[in-house]
Amino acid sequence: MTLWAYGFRPFFLILPVGAIAAVLPLPVLWLGLGGSGGGMPAGLWHGHEQVFGFLSAALAGFLLTALPSWTNTRPVTGTPLKALVALWLAGRLGFWLDGALPSWLVAGLDAMFLPALLATTLPALLGAERKPWELPAALALLAGANAAFHLGRLGLIDLPPERLLYAGLDLFLMMIAIASGRILPVTLRSALTETGAAVMVRLAPGRRHLASVTLGLLAIAELIQPHGPVTGWIALAAACAQADRMTEMHIGRSMLRPQVLLFHLAHAWMVVGLGGVGLAVLGAPLDVTAMRHALGLGAAAFTVLAVMSIVTLRHTGRAFPLPGATWVAPALVGLAAALRVGVPHLAPQAMATWGVTVPAVLWAAAFLFWGWRFARWLTAPRADGQPG
Repeated sequence: MTLWAYGFRPFFLILPVGAIAAVLPLPVLWLGLGGSGGGMPAGLWHGHEQVFGFLSAALAGFLLTALPSWTNTRPVTGTPLKALVALWLAGRLGFWLDGALPSWLVAGLDAMFLPALLATTLPALLGAERKPWELPAALALLAGANAAFHLGRLGLIDLPPERLLYAGLDLFLMMIAIASGRILPVTLRSALTETGAAVMVRLAPGRRHLASVTLGLLAIAELIQPHGPVTGWIALAAACAQADRMTEMHIGRSMLRPQVLLFHLAHAWMVVGLGGVGLAVLGAPLDVTAMRHALGLGAAAFTVLAVMSIVTLRHTGRAFPLPGATWVAPALVGLAAALRVGVPHLAPQAMATWGVTVPAVLWAAAFLFWGWRFARWLTAPRADGQPG
C-alpha cells in the first residue's frame, strides 16, 4: 500500500492531528469554559504535546525519509512503520486520557515511541558507509529528556518536568540546526536553478557547528538553571549564531523562491525567540514564556512546514517550485506566533481571546489546510512511477 511505502507519508499525514490536539484544550481553559480535566497542569500538558507529540511526529517523518537517502540504505516500510505510527498514537491517546489512566501507564505509553524510532533508524546507519551519527545521538538525548519528564512527574527523580520541556525544545532546535546543514545546500541549489542563476553553493561547516553547539549548551543550561544569567548569555550567543547562519541563505536570487524563504523565516523566528529568552532571563521586561512560544510556535513550526512541503514534493516525484498554496499555512502560523508573542507584552488583559484562543484557531486552520492540500500526494503513488 502506498501510504506505508515511506516514513514521511503516514507521519506527515497524521501530524496535523498532533498539532491540533496539542492546542485544543487551551481556549476552553483560558475562556473559563471548563476545568483542566486531567492529571497534570494544562501548561505542562500542552508543552509536552507540542514538543514530544507534534514535533516528534515531524521528526519521525523526516528521519525515516532522510537517513535512507543520505546513507543509501533501505527505508523502513510496511509493518515496522505501522508499529511506529501505532506507538505515537498510543502516546497521544494516553495523554488525552491522563487523569483517567494511572500516571505510570500514561508515561509508559508515551515513553516508548522515541526509543523505538531510534532503534528503527540505527540499522540504516550501521549498514552505511558514511554515518551521520549526530542526528541519532540527538534523538537519544531527546528520548532521555522525555523519559526524565515522566520520571520527574512521577516523583522518581528530583527534577522539575518544566525544565525537561525547555531542554527538549532546545534539542529539537539543535536537530534543526544539524539537519539544515544537509538540507540547505540542496534547497539553495534548486532555488538558484529555478531563478536561472549560477549554481554555486558552499556553506561553511563552522557556522553549522556553532549554531548546533550553542543550542546544545542552551539545553544543558536550561536543564540546570533555566533562569540563571549564564543561561541568558548562552541564549543570546545561540541567537547570534542563528543570525550569522542566515547570511548563508543570501545567495543570488535564491531568496525569491519559497523553499529558501521559508527556512529564512524559520531562522528569523529562532533569532527572535532565543534573543528574547536571553534578554528576559537577564532581566529585560519580556515575558519569557511568550519568547519560548516564538521558538515552538514560530521557529519549529515554520521549519516543520518547510520540511514537510519540500520532502513531500521531492519524494513523491513532483518537481519544484512549491505550489503557491504552500504559503497559506506558514502565513497562518506566523500570525498565530505574532499574536502569542505580542499580546502578553502589548495587551495582557486580552490574553484569553487574542493571546490564546485566536492563535489556537489560526494554528489549527494552518495544519488543517496543509493536510488538505498535501494529503492527496501523501496517499498517491509517486508521479514519476518510482517506488517510495
